[in-house]
Amino acid sequence: MTKSHRLRVLAAFGPALLAAGAVAASASNAFAATATAQPEGEALFTTQGSVAPQFLAGATTIPHWTFQYTDPTNGVTYPITMVGTDPRVGGSTTVHTVIIPLKMNFVAAGQDPSSLVGQGYPAFQPQFVNHTFDGTSKLSQTEASPVFSDYSYPTDLGGDAGQLGDVYMRAQFNKIASTYHVKLDYTMAPTQTLDVPSTKGIAYERPVSQWRQTHGLQTNADYTGLAEVNWFSTQLQSLMSSMQISATTVPIFLTDNVLLYIKGSPIGYQNCCILGYHGAAMPVGHGTGTLNGQGKQAVQTFMYTAYVTPGTYSGFLTDYTGTRTAPRPTRGLSDIHALSHEVSEWLDDPYTNNAVQPWKVASAPQYGCTRVLEVGDPVVGIWFGLNGNNLDTRNSGLWHPEDEVFAQWFARGGIEPVLGPTWDGRMTFMGPRTTSINADLYSGFSGYAHNC
Repeated sequence: MTKSHRLRVLAAFGPALLAAGAVAASASNAFAATATAQPEGEALFTTQGSVAPQFLAGATTIPHWTFQYTDPTNGVTYPITMVGTDPRVGGSTTVHTVIIPLKMNFVAAGQDPSSLVGQGYPAFQPQFVNHTFDGTSKLSQTEASPVFSDYSYPTDLGGDAGQLGDVYMRAQFNKIASTYHVKLDYTMAPTQTLDVPSTKGIAYERPVSQWRQTHGLQTNADYTGLAEVNWFSTQLQSLMSSMQISATTVPIFLTDNVLLYIKGSPIGYQNCCILGYHGAAMPVGHGTGTLNGQGKQAVQTFMYTAYVTPGTYSGFLTDYTGTRTAPRPTRGLSDIHALSHEVSEWLDDPYTNNAVQPWKVASAPQYGCTRVLEVGDPVVGIWFGLNGNNLDTRNSGLWHPEDEVFAQWFARGGIEPVLGPTWDGRMTFMGPRTTSINADLYSGFSGYAHNC
């Protein structure tokens, strides 16, 4: 088992962001106006840990199945493990999850804001605050969302009905209107409190909120928490151990707009932000058993996700990037967007061990060249609306789940001879909606993945 934490995004920022961070850090006054806007940071998702296939035989864990395919473009055979049951066999699987809200307390205590000066737009001046973000406040929204409740989907997305992950899996394997299902049930755990040391996080008002207040478009500040990813991940591992969560249950740690940054110099807080991750590990205290699985070793899968406030990123509301009545097609970064990303990726790669031929897309440069089967990464921010979100007043009554790429895209034609094509042969859940966004960036999803 590889216990090291796989941050796939570190190399993705490239020279441009490093240069931007250096400019901000070199300002003689932390609050001096900058001549040009500094990047507000890409929306990122990652994974934590990995459990190799040989540890899964006989393991105590979630229901899963394995197949292999040969990529016709390089002749390499790849083993793949997914949640549920083999769609060739059919049947319905329900996986139990537990939603664990995190109450996170941040303090303003001498942190350096220089790396954030001019973020988003030139006049942006960051102000750190004492603030508490309580994921408990987002439980009702999460429970009512398409991730856990049944919704009807538009005809051009297959016209199916059910939970978001189930609908995605059924479309991926051309099982719409069949008895094949991969469903989630859930319970709510007591709120867990984390006090974030001043050296491990900040709370501040990001540029969209500040700009909108300045221009009279909103009256209240929207705050965002940033926690350092290594510190945060250690806290989650400790919670999973102390709470003794069964390895057959998937803990989902829920924050209210607390994102993660990757500590580094000279970039500082700008090396940001991770909105969610999923992972797998052999939990401490559960026992590891033997290599061949005769010990029934526990293998835990888990997720962290932020319930995202509208306007945390530009492009959702009217802001310094333009006036709009609906989010840009590539900026649906709100409400359950992060949760939908993580659930879909967990379904197709629960143990974060599914390797494919390396791929790279212009639509998600933050990931660079990568060899992981992570179905949300190529389409971060791309969204489709579902009616029924009546709890977030600035979301126009819509949920904003993320588009997802089907496994067949990564396999470059190798999966179809084994499992068959997707619903109507498309490569993403949104199909033509995805490819019509921008011909230069998204037309590549009309065919298979390209090499790096």
